[in-house]
Amino acid sequence: MEKVLEQKSSYLYLVLIAAWLGWVFDGMDAMLYNIVMYPAIHDLLGVSATKAQIGYYGGLVMSCTLLGAALGGILFGILADYIGRVKVLLLTILTYSLMTGLSGFAHSWQELALYRGLTGFGIGGEWAVGAVLLAETWPDLRRTFAGSFMQMGWPVGFFLAAAINFLVGTHGWRVVFFVGALPALLTVFLRTQLKEPEKWVRDHARRCELKLTNKYETEEDKEYCHFTFRLLFSPKYIKYTIIGFLLSAVALFGVWGATYWIPAIVETLARSAGVAESAIHGRIFLAITLLNIGAIIGALCFWPIANKFGRKGAFLFYFLTGLILIPPIYINAKDFNLFLMLVPIIGFIGNGVFSGFPIYLPELFPTKMRATAQTTCYNGARLVTILSPFFTGLLIGIYHGNFSYAAATIMSVYVIGIITLLFAPETKGRSLPE
Repeated sequence: MEKVLEQKSSYLYLVLIAAWLGWVFDGMDAMLYNIVMYPAIHDLLGVSATKAQIGYYGGLVMSCTLLGAALGGILFGILADYIGRVKVLLLTILTYSLMTGLSGFAHSWQELALYRGLTGFGIGGEWAVGAVLLAETWPDLRRTFAGSFMQMGWPVGFFLAAAINFLVGTHGWRVVFFVGALPALLTVFLRTQLKEPEKWVRDHARRCELKLTNKYETEEDKEYCHFTFRLLFSPKYIKYTIIGFLLSAVALFGVWGATYWIPAIVETLARSAGVAESAIHGRIFLAITLLNIGAIIGALCFWPIANKFGRKGAFLFYFLTGLILIPPIYINAKDFNLFLMLVPIIGFIGNGVFSGFPIYLPELFPTKMRATAQTTCYNGARLVTILSPFFTGLLIGIYHGNFSYAAATIMSVYVIGIITLLFAPETKGRSLPE
């Protein structure tokens, strides 16, 4: 009996490490483009390219990545409900790895945009499918720890991307992308070690039986067998779909608005403080490092907070502290060293709240539509939050170039999150719905 329990515990951690590594490499491949965007676009446009052109076309390529992530996430989520969590997880990792590698062969910005868009397909799908696999494998009382640990992988991926650029970046941006293809090797190992969750296996068997006999007891059974996506908007589930979407949109809109302009603010403060031009990039790197340290701590802290105060209580903590603490940090961003000291708080709140989604979203929907629901809520929100940098840019114009005031104003989005929580169900202590 003890040996069986030990084997089961070992498998739980194998699934956790697999989902975590998938998310680490997801973050890494996403960040690699951000790091090499300038030299890559400059090279593809030619030596006569201006900074404005590099920024414009670089932004278009980034938009293709974000759009691919949103659409690919929804597609892979639906697929995971029909053919299995493990199969689709491996497919997403393979997709973003190989497309990152192919990015190194691009000969035009349009070709790079295509490869990055397909990279986004894998990036968008991996998180939700990995989170569902984790939720359906880990026991109810320990699921908050697993979800928080998995979410911590994204900022770790950012560090890994920076390390790759540091180690091989001198050989050119193409080599950086080639190294980004290495996570594909992870799928070879995972394919032999992982198995589909029992919850999905039972549900899939029922789906196959209904299709075989063609005897549907309810209209929901029919939708469930043919197109799960429509169930999200049925009277039974639409409330949870709206709640999941709004919470995801608030968190995504908040983190883009809060963190996107940190490099610009740091550069402005550094110049005001008389920091040498050659040292400014180092200060920006330091700020991003501190932001990600705060993000890692924030991700891990969601676990004990959710266990103590419930899922809604944990979301409320992050939204409320974001609303109270982040605006004063930005509005009073006048001292360079003080701002650097406070940057981890922004990472803790803005990024830490995302640990709630691999925990809470799977608890809102039954097995038959869990992956579809998770990816649609989260990636549907991504489509909306693509506008966040644009909206922040408009605010910068209104505030006459003041990045700090614009970022502070964006934080009011957390009010929507707090209102949404009033209608959200508490799922602490409940088993995953079947």
